[in-house]
Order: sequence, then structure tokens, then C-alpha cells
Amino acid sequence: MTDTLNRRDLLKGTALTLGAAALLKTALTPTNAKAQGEMSAGTVHSFTKDGVTFHTYVSPAEAVNVTSHVVEFDDQLLVVDGTMLPPTAGEVSALIASTGKPVGQAYISHEHPDHWGGAAMIEGVTFATLPEIRDAIAAEAAGGDFPEPTNILTGPDLVIGATEISGVPVEFRHYTNTEAPHIIATAFPAQQVMIVQDLVYNGVFFAPGIDRANWIATLETLRDDPSAETLLVGHGLPTTRGELDTAIAYIRVLDEAM
Repeated sequence: MTDTLNRRDLLKGTALTLGAAALLKTALTPTNAKAQGEMSAGTVHSFTKDGVTFHTYVSPAEAVNVTSHVVEFDDQLLVVDGTMLPPTAGEVSALIASTGKPVGQAYISHEHPDHWGGAAMIEGVTFATLPEIRDAIAAEAAGGDFPEPTNILTGPDLVIGATEISGVPVEFRHYTNTEAPHIIATAFPAQQVMIVQDLVYNGVFFAPGIDRANWIATLETLRDDPSAETLLVGHGLPTTRGELDTAIAYIRVLDEAM
């Protein structure tokens, strides 16, 4: 499989805009998060585009490099996902506090517990999501493997579609039957940034997914999407639209192997 899916060869043909390439080379110098307990510290990767600052928290490898994103507007924050474990959630809480701004909106992108298992530890934040995702989280949480996420189970429904946060255009999107039955993604058209979560992994083995053909088709629709110049993913570092081609090739090989 390694020979078939050579990352360097895959990226030769991808189209990275000059702006995205420069961003990743110069603006994403990581800073260590404040370590919680015995687990290694995660890292925070931040950049600003057109007045909006994007902070991506990446969990350490022992927590599968799962991410949470804190989007900083002039007067408030948008938080995406709560990571998996109490120590990583503690680091997300510290990142939120470091901005000195209130959380105006927070949501859980999909039902997989590596993205919500630590949410209960993020005090003062209530997470919206879709009813289908909340129902699946409630069923998973009943197993008792993670703290009961009352701040998700009692949260509001996220409204899908175009809106504004602090005057910035934002579009919440709902994708079905890809890596998970339901995934919420968020596009920032003016900044040409998209939070795609587990539609794309970066440097981490992908989960098998629900419908891999549909997953590939979904990623293909993003290839020419202006909002997908910079991708904030569910596992690993922020990346560019070129990672879409890598992901498509990976899922094809995964599908053949399975």
C-alpha cells in the first residue's frame, strides 16, 4: 500500500494557490499547549486571514492527533469539537481562555467519540449539533466509556446554511454518509478557509467510513470550491486543497484493500 500511495507523487499534480502555500510555510509555527496531567502536550497552530484568526489545537499522537478549532472573531469565538480525553479537553479550555473572548457558538461535527469524549470537561461551553448526531452521541455515551456530555445532550440544534458571525459570512454545511453518517463542515468564503473535520485527515490513518464512493464524490465537489483553499481537518495539521487529492487517492486504496 505504501508504494501505491506515495505522498510525494500524489502531491506533484495538486494545485496549491500561492496564498495557501505561503500561509502554511510562514504562519503556522506551532506553540505547545499547556500539558494536562501525564499526557504529552498537544500543539496549537494559528493564522489570521482577513480579520479572522483560526486556532487549531492538535492532540498528541496518543490521542490520535484529533483536533479542535477555535475561530476568533472581533468579539467572540466559534469552537468546533471537544477532542477525546479530559487532558486534551483541558488544553482546549486553556486555548479558549487565552483569547479573553466569550464563546458565541460551539458545535460538535459528528458522532465519533474522539471528537466529543472530552467535551464535558470544557466548562461554560454548550455545544450545538444536529439531532441525528446528538441521538448517536447519547447512545454512545450510555455505554459509560466517556463522561456524560450534558453540554451536548442539552444543547441546541445547529442551523445549517449561510449566516454571519460578527459580520463575517459563515456557511454551515451538512454532509452525509462519508467518514461518518453525518458531518458538519464550516466554510468561511471571504477567508477561503473550510473546517472539514473528518472529511479529510492529514498524516493520520483514515477510518473506514460509511460509503467510500460517496465520500470520494463529496471530496471531488470541494476541489473547485473557493472556500476550500485552506483546510482545517479532523486529525492532523491544517493543510491546503491539495490534500483533497491525497485523501481521494487514499480512500480509493482503502476501499480496494477492504
